[in-house]
Amino acid sequence: MILEGILHSGAMTATEIARKTRLATATVKMTIERLQQQELVGMEPRRASQQGKQEFCLTEQGRRSIEWIFEEHLKDMGAIFKVLSDEQRFDIHQSLRQVGRDAEDRCATPAVNPDGGLTPWQLRRVTEFMRRHIGRRITTKEIAGSVELSDSHFRKGFKSVTGVTPHSWLLSARIGEAQKLLREGVVPLSEIASITGFGDQSHFSRTFQKNCGVSPRAWQRDHHLR
Repeated sequence: MILEGILHSGAMTATEIARKTRLATATVKMTIERLQQQELVGMEPRRASQQGKQEFCLTEQGRRSIEWIFEEHLKDMGAIFKVLSDEQRFDIHQSLRQVGRDAEDRCATPAVNPDGGLTPWQLRRVTEFMRRHIGRRITTKEIAGSVELSDSHFRKGFKSVTGVTPHSWLLSARIGEAQKLLREGVVPLSEIASITGFGDQSHFSRTFQKNCGVSPRAWQRDHHLR
């Protein structure tokens, strides 16, 4: 990761490498020491205006090594694609296109909302994450991680733009999904509880009644469903 970062960005200080790779600075420094011992990374002085700081760059051997790794990865990917069906190749292609669109969104919009709230792409990403994991217990730390924010920053930013806490939003989404299943009238309550992340039917029924004012069965009857 460090070799690739230097390859694409040029010479950088340990702090700059840590920021780019999202590794701890101490980890970066230890890794650079090992890379220097292997003669993959060299060190050169910073510009005169920043004397005292050192920036690291690839040696010729380091450049050859990372290029060899890229070539091997391409060979591995080619071998994998040869055994995939046309449908599987299409699915991978679509997934990669989505990754590209997400990256463009992040580059086109600021990473941090100046008002302290989440940016549009961050809000979209976290709500999609919560919907995708609606059937299991998730923590705000996990949700915050999907947009690379700290837990506290995420919770404050989310409430700033939605007016509710992440927990309240997720609970509302779960209730909404449960109501959709109740309208269809096909899935039993025990399965609805599991699908919507409530764990068991008793917990689901108590939470539903507390939030909707009636039990799931009564709500289903009121909406003319069996």
